[in-house]
Amino acid sequence: MDQVKTSIENGVLTVTVPKVEVKKPDVKPIQITGKPTLSTNFEEVTWAKLKSAICAIFLKQPDSCDLEKLYQAVSDLCIYKMAGNLYQRIEMECEAHISTALQSLVGQSPYLVVFLSLVERCWQDLCDQILMIQGISLYLDRTYVKQTANVRSLWDMGLQLFH
Repeated sequence: MDQVKTSIENGVLTVTVPKVEVKKPDVKPIQITGKPTLSTNFEEVTWAKLKSAICAIFLKQPDSCDLEKLYQAVSDLCIYKMAGNLYQRIEMECEAHISTALQSLVGQSPYLVVFLSLVERCWQDLCDQILMIQGISLYLDRTYVKQTANVRSLWDMGLQLFH
């Protein structure tokens, strides 16, 4: 192996470096053997996680699954063409919880001012809950809902259910 050589002539430093041969890496193309396959119960397992989170949101309880994983679950369902079914399931789950919340207001107080404050509290809770669900389901709202006629955004769907 050659060494680095230095010399000084007339006050000029000269450095001689041996040539190094660089080998090109041998890159082989990636071979794709087919589309990735989903487990047969992918939709059900993923929906169970999302349903649990939606219930926790409406019941004001913590959920074990973090928001990023829930967002990814919604994205995965949409990417694998399960968005329509997901939207219907979210709508049915929201309808059940909102209906329960509205039913709980019946007969709460004979005093109008007290009753209206209860309705306002219910409304504020609903807004917070729908915003949280919309945040998790943003991919659904931005893809499926925008591309499908006569389908309301999750926010509008929540407002309609409260109405």
